[in-house]
Amino acid sequence: MKNKLEKGNSVVGGLFWTFGERITAQLVTVIVTIVLARILAPEHYGIISIVTVFISLCNIFVSSGFGSAVVQKKNATDDDFNTAFVISFTISILLYLILFFLSPYIANFYHMPDLVMVLRVMGIRLIIASLNTIQHAYIQRQMKFKKFFFATLFGTVLSAIVGIILAYLNFGVWALVAQYLINTTVDTIVLAFVCKWKVRFYFNLKKAKELFSFGWKVLCTELIFTLESDIRSLIVGKVFGSADLAYYDQGRKYPSLFVTNINSSITKVMLPAFSKEQDDIEKLKKMLQKSVKVSTYALAPLLIGFALLSDNFILIFLTEKWLPAVPYVQIFCLVFLTRPFENSCHQALLAIGKSGIVMKIMLAINIFALFTVLFAVFILKSVYFIAVGSLLTAVVSLSLFMIMVSIKIGYKILDQIHDIFPPICISLIMGIFVYLIGMIKLPLIILLTLQILIGAIIYLLLSVKFKIYGYIYLKDRLFHIIRKVKGVC
Repeated sequence: MKNKLEKGNSVVGGLFWTFGERITAQLVTVIVTIVLARILAPEHYGIISIVTVFISLCNIFVSSGFGSAVVQKKNATDDDFNTAFVISFTISILLYLILFFLSPYIANFYHMPDLVMVLRVMGIRLIIASLNTIQHAYIQRQMKFKKFFFATLFGTVLSAIVGIILAYLNFGVWALVAQYLINTTVDTIVLAFVCKWKVRFYFNLKKAKELFSFGWKVLCTELIFTLESDIRSLIVGKVFGSADLAYYDQGRKYPSLFVTNINSSITKVMLPAFSKEQDDIEKLKKMLQKSVKVSTYALAPLLIGFALLSDNFILIFLTEKWLPAVPYVQIFCLVFLTRPFENSCHQALLAIGKSGIVMKIMLAINIFALFTVLFAVFILKSVYFIAVGSLLTAVVSLSLFMIMVSIKIGYKILDQIHDIFPPICISLIMGIFVYLIGMIKLPLIILLTLQILIGAIIYLLLSVKFKIYGYIYLKDRLFHIIRKVKGVC
């Protein structure tokens, strides 16, 4: 009984610190993004968007697969972590050299001369990530999420300060480069001091084969997912130009901020928690249901509400030059609404060793996404319909994960719909009020404040009225934390 209580507390504590880390990072990131968007031109963001896609694709080979493999492995030792690090470090050096020498050709392809040095400098992150990934995997495995909180906080704040200062000093695109690199570098340095695992260049072929047997499928899955997500940016940048790419990526960025934070919290906490219950499908199913209910409750009002007030938000905070991004914001709010559900199912399937199934799902999704992109570019010739294709792809992805979780874990489709319907329903009711308030003739800042406040009040009142599970769970957790704090004081 005591072990069960401790396990439950570690999961709750992990979620608390991970959500804390993500919320803090989100708050700082939103502030910095708004400040930089007001100062910098859309073309600066277009260059960074293209560079980021190439680095993200390379980073999958460095960060994905082996980190997840040591987290999922039942009896991972320091030798496993060091073997995973040696593999990641070696891959990072090789990929950086490839990027370094290919950068002039990439710059010529996109007709962006500045892209050469930006890609070469930002590519250094790959080498840093080879260590940072294994640090994160070690702390994730130990469920010591409090350390994530402080490392992320320090890195995010410092990189934000440097980025804003450089932007004001007219360093242009290099303000974004500095912010990007400093964040990861500081995070890695802080974790080097607080993480008990110490780097050793130790390699064990047998352990590498064990990690590879699980990790290669995760790596392929992440590669497919990233291609599905980022290939649109590469095509928009080439066919439509850096300005259109900037509007498209800004439209995706703000909804993504909400989802990335919740998704990364789910991944960090739930994969090790699910893995410990991989032999008890019923317990795993209950944990999955709880994750789906809580994450949907937290996310639905944010995305539905933001879609309806995005025009006022952009006018007030980003200025009129970014108004073309509004339609993309609204579409991506709907796209990302499915992500926490999919991610919870994704982690549950990985936990029971079904990485091959996940890979096949992602391959099917990627093929469908590529079809929608090609149709939007060459037939419809529209960036807007590329975003619409993302929405259709999200629907297909959601359907496949729902079916597979029903088959492999016993979480039936009707139960899934029953769990996500209440928070989405009351979010839509809240959205109607937010939309109607937006029609009132008031100064924009007052109108936006009114929309947010009344929307939040209506959502909470409906949560209480209909006894929504996510509300009850989060309220109980909050009161539990307050009681613990009072007890310490």
